[in-house]
Amino acid sequence: MDLLSGTGALVVITTLIVSVLLCVIAGDRVDAFLRLTGPVIAAGVVAIYGCAALLLAAPADLLTGNPGSSGAVWTTLLIALAVALLLARRFRSHSREPLLAVAGRALILLVCCSGARYLARLVGFPVDAFWTAAAVSLAALMLTVAAFEFIRRPGVLHLVVRAFVLLSATGLVAAWAITNHVPVYADPRTASPRTLWVMLLVEPLGALAILLLAIAVVRHLAPALLPDSRRRPTAGEIWNAFVTFDGDDEGKDRPVLVLRGGGDQATILKITSQDKSRFADYLPLPRNRCRAILTKDSWLALNPMPLPAESFRSYRGRCPAWILAEVRRRDLLPAGFGVGRVRSWLTAGRAR
Repeated sequence: MDLLSGTGALVVITTLIVSVLLCVIAGDRVDAFLRLTGPVIAAGVVAIYGCAALLLAAPADLLTGNPGSSGAVWTTLLIALAVALLLARRFRSHSREPLLAVAGRALILLVCCSGARYLARLVGFPVDAFWTAAAVSLAALMLTVAAFEFIRRPGVLHLVVRAFVLLSATGLVAAWAITNHVPVYADPRTASPRTLWVMLLVEPLGALAILLLAIAVVRHLAPALLPDSRRRPTAGEIWNAFVTFDGDDEGKDRPVLVLRGGGDQATILKITSQDKSRFADYLPLPRNRCRAILTKDSWLALNPMPLPAESFRSYRGRCPAWILAEVRRRDLLPAGFGVGRVRSWLTAGRAR
């Protein structure tokens, strides 16, 4: 049990757990954490989302402490609301989500983060201390974002598997506590710093596992209660789809670039891995520039074709901006489609 001895082991366990939760927050850009600069990026992401969570939870202090002047109250509320709206937009289900849905998600984020800090104070956690407040607020943000993510995602089995993975992580923390003679639970008012650390890991993990199991039960027994989890193709996305051969009912699954989506039919450009370098109506897609969406050198057919909505299989990712620029230069994208917008991994739409 030497591997579980000492505070260093708990630091490693905490890092692993936070990294997994970051994968939920980062969504389609998990690859950023797998580079040599991954630890630096992870630390930056924790800092950014930690600060955002603290700002979201700040209204709780207005209920439990001296709120100060009316100007300070309004400043706190407006900053919290602005952060909530930014995060709600970050975690929207698709790029054309109605403004009302974004506003509703912002309100949920605000209530959950503020409510978590308020409840933590009521039960005795020292949320006046920076690190405890940050941990409680960030845990609430991660739980809320995970709920957004998995309520939309289809399937039941993966929810159960994830719940048991979380319970296993909880067991790992408990094993560390037993090995180091640290109580897993104590009164937060009198608990030691290491016990508080353990509690702030075990309780959010347990809550998230229960949340996932609850979603799985509802999705299995009463799926109509949850929102439609099917992602619909939109312009600028790469999908796997069944595409028929020219003049034939037979076809194959292949990547496609969506030019227009919505309704019962979309307009797409086919992507093939067969060498088309000798043809002028194909755009080369080198693998080293398309690693996020393609596994081999490919070519994009520049001849738009219709495709029924039921032919789409699965989402691969956002199309790289340089490809969209080439397609737009040929006037193949719908009018008003913005390809010049910077889509950093902090502001990109969620991949499903």
